[in-house]
Amino acid sequence: MLFTKKILVFSLAILMFGVYPQTANAQQTLNDVKEERGLTDADVLAATKTFMPRGGRDEYFGFIGTGNSGTMAVYGIPSMRIYKYVGVFSPEPWQGYGFDDESTLMLKKGSLDNRLYKYGDMRYPALAETNGKYNGMYLFYSDGANSRIALLGLDDFETKQVLMHPLFINAYPGVAVTENTEYVIQTSQYPTPWDGLAADVNADYDSKFKSGITFWQFTDEESEAGTGHHIGRMIKEESFTLELPPYTLDFFDAGRMDSYGYVVGLASKGGNNYIYVVDFNTLSTLGTKPVNDFAVVSIEDALAANAVAMIELPAPAKSVKVNPDGKYFLTAGDESFVFDFAKVKDAFANKTYSGKADGRIPVMDIAVVKHGSIILGDGVMDVVFEYRPGVVYSSVFNHKKIIRWNYETLEKEDELVLTFKPGQLMVPQGLSAEPHSNYLTVVDKEGLYENFANIGPVRPSFQHLIDISTDEMNDIYTMSIPQANLYGSVAVLRSTIKPIIRYPLGTNTRTGEISIYKTVAGQEKIEREGNRVHIFGTMIRSHITPEIVEVNEGDVVTFHLTNLERAEDETHGFTVDTYGVHGSFEPGKTASLTFTANRPGIFPYYCTEFCSALHLEMEGILLIKPKGWKGEKGEVEIKLTDEELAGYKINYEDKLEVIDATQDVINSVVTFLKENNYQDYPYVNALVEDAFDQLGKAATSKENHEKYAAEGKWKDAFLWAEQYWQYQVKTADAGLRAKKLLQEKISE
Repeated sequence: MLFTKKILVFSLAILMFGVYPQTANAQQTLNDVKEERGLTDADVLAATKTFMPRGGRDEYFGFIGTGNSGTMAVYGIPSMRIYKYVGVFSPEPWQGYGFDDESTLMLKKGSLDNRLYKYGDMRYPALAETNGKYNGMYLFYSDGANSRIALLGLDDFETKQVLMHPLFINAYPGVAVTENTEYVIQTSQYPTPWDGLAADVNADYDSKFKSGITFWQFTDEESEAGTGHHIGRMIKEESFTLELPPYTLDFFDAGRMDSYGYVVGLASKGGNNYIYVVDFNTLSTLGTKPVNDFAVVSIEDALAANAVAMIELPAPAKSVKVNPDGKYFLTAGDESFVFDFAKVKDAFANKTYSGKADGRIPVMDIAVVKHGSIILGDGVMDVVFEYRPGVVYSSVFNHKKIIRWNYETLEKEDELVLTFKPGQLMVPQGLSAEPHSNYLTVVDKEGLYENFANIGPVRPSFQHLIDISTDEMNDIYTMSIPQANLYGSVAVLRSTIKPIIRYPLGTNTRTGEISIYKTVAGQEKIEREGNRVHIFGTMIRSHITPEIVEVNEGDVVTFHLTNLERAEDETHGFTVDTYGVHGSFEPGKTASLTFTANRPGIFPYYCTEFCSALHLEMEGILLIKPKGWKGEKGEVEIKLTDEELAGYKINYEDKLEVIDATQDVINSVVTFLKENNYQDYPYVNALVEDAFDQLGKAATSKENHEKYAAEGKWKDAFLWAEQYWQYQVKTADAGLRAKKLLQEKISE
């Protein structure tokens, strides 16, 4: 018996504390943890540098393309926490991207054949710039697999525009912007014919295959929704492409400041390797010819204007980047070159050429335009700048090293030996005129670590965080990124980005305009014209209105839903069971979901995003009546017994007490709001309007429960009282949130 009691105590201790009884209440010290896990002081220091305490905020937002999954990951530096995945070129169900009508329409309009492409290949993003510095407003990606280009707004981290290139069959999966984002630059990668017709790869290669550099004209206008935020757009009709012979094009970058107006990039053909240099200021003044309804500057016109030249390289390079002040551009290769833009411009002006590439493109002598070169090792993959003048980092793949060197003195300064082969590099703001100098990220595409669990043959890509805040570099964190085939990333100071909390009520978030389908409380309705049914509904904790929708088999049905919330992060989801539709509705957003009701039956619809303690109450019923359905006939009224009626009467009277108590809460909130001039604060006022909209809808329920009570129909009275209380709860909920927000505003 004693033994049984000991076993019972032992088992309870494990269940309650997860440890043995004698150590359950022991407080471990830092040294205990270090000893138990075999940690060194360096391990603890590294962990401390990346640890983000409650209430803390990361210094930077990082953005990385996930390669062939077509989405973007947003992460924090230095915590290296993933904050969000954003659908860009691929449908993404969590946010309803490619599922609701608005985003699906945007994606289909972004194709040349009205298709909804389900994947993309995105690798090297670019952030919008003002005077060469990141402005925190927009982000751009190129889709190598489907020749598309995308624009994301960083006020809400949503994709706003996707365009498919009318000429390129294949695009380089990277972009660059000019120093004031006048142009977003995209190139082809592999040469193809532009007429969409078949051609002989051998006989027709030089005559029919082409490459090109596109300058998408970008414009930025204030949103019509009245938030002060802006809506950017790439304007196809004002954009143009430079026609090039069939070169394979690779990484490229745009000049800034003294080198503004130039683009440099890598090109190769027939075993020869080049850097192309393009004067796009001159190109923009030339005449164009239409090809596939897109403006093209011919190579002949560009050459006649002396706007294109090549620099031949002795060996392939992996990347080329312009330094922060625009005076130099550097290559990453086994011999890394530093080129002087002033010398390049002089060569253009004086036509100092040493030959011709492809029989017609002038070639600048590398000895004339270079500042110098340096040999860093075998397999140099990338180069990136930091804040200190002249300081640059290179990844040496085969030697497992990061080397810091000076591109002005051409001298090595330091190196960090790694346990992996490093790939692409990124310093926060490192591709702008204002790079920082505290962190460096390094892509590791071959990461096989003993401290990462085996998850099968497909492993995640990894990114390492290197501390470069002192002269001694330290690898302090290994970040695994799932659903990603990693290449390049960019990062911007977090405070530069100004995210919104909520949308103006009724916003179409893809266009920034107020949706024509905006619906406010009390104006919900169902409209039918033939077999076309439109449901104009609203969502607010914890109710979807209307709650019951009846349609006929074969009807084309659209739910237009508006989230009435004003609270932060009060997102609602929406799905109709087994009908394959899903939407995400952030506060203030209006979006639509269209489908054909091709299967009769009863289909619940509900909120898919946990929104409150009453989340499970947020549901409704879609009744799809089969063809030829006439309804039930001869319905018989169900009679209740005296005992059942007495029970409903008790329930009704209990509910009246709850209604009175809830009304007391509402009254106290209203008093506080009025005494503190809630109408002076727009968002508070919007919440109060939401509250009164809900209470206004309750009038019919109140009339009905009082009417049925007077008639002694206690079941009906109770049901209508329950409905009235539901409206009260929504009113109180909106009112309490308004009170909390008003208190915050008063205390500021």
